[in-house]
Amino acid sequence: MKRILLTLAALSAAVLAQAFPVQPESEQHDTLTSAVVTGTRVAMDRDRLPTPVSVVGRQTIEQSDESALMPSLMEQVPGLFVTSRGVTGYGVSAGAAGGISLRGFSAGSGRTLILIDGHPQYQSIYGHAVADEYLADLAERVEVTRGAASVLYGSNAMGGAINIITRNPDFLGNRVNVKLMGGSYGTWRASATDQYSNGRFSLTANIGHDRTAGHRANSAFRSTSAMLKASYDLSAAWRLSGDVNVVKAYSQNPGTVSSPMFEGTADITRMMSWLSLENHYDRTDGGINFYYNAGKHVINDGYAAGGKPQPYLFNSTDWQGGFNLFQAVRPWQGGTLTAGIDLKLYGGNAYRNPTTEIYADHKKLHEEAGYLLAQQILGPFTLDAGIRLEHHSLYGVEWIPQAGISVLPWKGASLKLSASKGFRTPNLRELYMYAVANAELKPERAWSYDFTYAQHFLEGRLNTELSLFWTKGSNIIEVTVVDGKRANRNVGAFENKGVEFSADFRATDELKFNANYSYLHMGTVYTGAPVHKVYVSGTWTPGRFSANIGLMGIRDLYLSTGENAVRSSYADLKARLSFRATDWLSVFVRGENLLNAKYETMLGFPEPGITVLGGVAISL
Repeated sequence: MKRILLTLAALSAAVLAQAFPVQPESEQHDTLTSAVVTGTRVAMDRDRLPTPVSVVGRQTIEQSDESALMPSLMEQVPGLFVTSRGVTGYGVSAGAAGGISLRGFSAGSGRTLILIDGHPQYQSIYGHAVADEYLADLAERVEVTRGAASVLYGSNAMGGAINIITRNPDFLGNRVNVKLMGGSYGTWRASATDQYSNGRFSLTANIGHDRTAGHRANSAFRSTSAMLKASYDLSAAWRLSGDVNVVKAYSQNPGTVSSPMFEGTADITRMMSWLSLENHYDRTDGGINFYYNAGKHVINDGYAAGGKPQPYLFNSTDWQGGFNLFQAVRPWQGGTLTAGIDLKLYGGNAYRNPTTEIYADHKKLHEEAGYLLAQQILGPFTLDAGIRLEHHSLYGVEWIPQAGISVLPWKGASLKLSASKGFRTPNLRELYMYAVANAELKPERAWSYDFTYAQHFLEGRLNTELSLFWTKGSNIIEVTVVDGKRANRNVGAFENKGVEFSADFRATDELKFNANYSYLHMGTVYTGAPVHKVYVSGTWTPGRFSANIGLMGIRDLYLSTGENAVRSSYADLKARLSFRATDWLSVFVRGENLLNAKYETMLGFPEPGITVLGGVAISL
């Protein structure tokens, strides 16, 4: 109650105060000076936003040459880690890679939220992210909120939110980009993107394919994706836009080295769509967004040596739909008020034997929420506060407050403080599936406290940011035994603390560097979240040549927990060389794990050794 009263007091102060308006900086390629919309719904100068946000731009994403988006984000965002088990692709079900962890919060358990253009994207039955759905070709930029973001996005944003903002042409005319590449372990990647704009109408279309034989027996992967996004300016103030994205992926699970698996496959199809009507006036911005996501998963859990093939495959279908309605107004100088309403409906069906093994029989749940955000600039100070009222069809009402303050104490400096509540509603699996199901579960809760200091030197050529965070969670769902019966119950707690640092330096127009480091102290140890993570890279672009080298160091990544916990530490060196032969043709080659390090990010799944890929990029 005290936290809610303090938040309401900060909200009142922000509404009543008067000051001067802020002008957001234009979008940049680096992560430390960009304007952001994540956390506010409207663009805001990053130095004025009290919560720590990392921004990864299109140029960085494109230079990675990855079909999946997550490897680029892991390199650029401190505190973010993604597990892998092969050359490309992640898969789902038992032994799957693609476990996304932010500050120790796992997206696999639904505690870090993935969004595409502000709409939630995850498998509704299990509540987990599907890493093969998040493709590099779709993203114009990605904004990662580090720390609870539930005041804006509701459930599942306990540890933060990863908002993937899709591509949109910022030019007149038509451009076609094609990338073809191949290399080690029978790996091939191909993508084609067509972007068109005549001023009022714009269109982005993409198709991509990715495949590999894998570096182990029975570790093949293939994926095909397509995206179509269009927008039309009805007037100078109103825009209508829509997007459809389909991904079909097939992956093999080879099992651990000590217990190889046969016929372990996952065949998934994911679809995402949305329709938006936006308005942009001098003193107000807003919109209404309708979205619908669905998926179909067919899993063969396989068998070990001496076992038998599965008599039935595991089938699941899930869906999620709803709308977001928001309007931001600037009623006086320096003040912005944003009010919004969210509605989400979701459900699914899961079975093995369709007659006797029905785990989730077309379950349906819904959530409704309203929120109010306020920002007020008082000279060098920015006050930020918000509150959300969430109602769930099973759990009733949940209040989610947030408050923060930022100050620009001297030229190029920014100090930020924020406190925010996060929560997660139990997923369908925890409520209804398997022997440990418990329909009486309540939401998990956490509080995140952040202090951030940013400093820009040399007229913006050198940018640094340091964040300290403390997160405390309660009501965490764990499997416990009471009266001899195992069941999911709200009995757990945790406390995570850490340090995050980022820096980028433009030494010359041709030579640029960036680095980030994160330290995570977990009161309760989880797998898939390293204690230390560091990434350093440099890019040199003399004329038609471009060279990039990056080194990621991981220390104390827990592969298992308990008395005999297994940890992994390693260094992964990557390099890329490219040459622009003509105005429309570039050739490139890249290498991964050039130190040939022997390491695992998942217990029993060794990573591939030196991997080399080469190809061409065509721009017409």
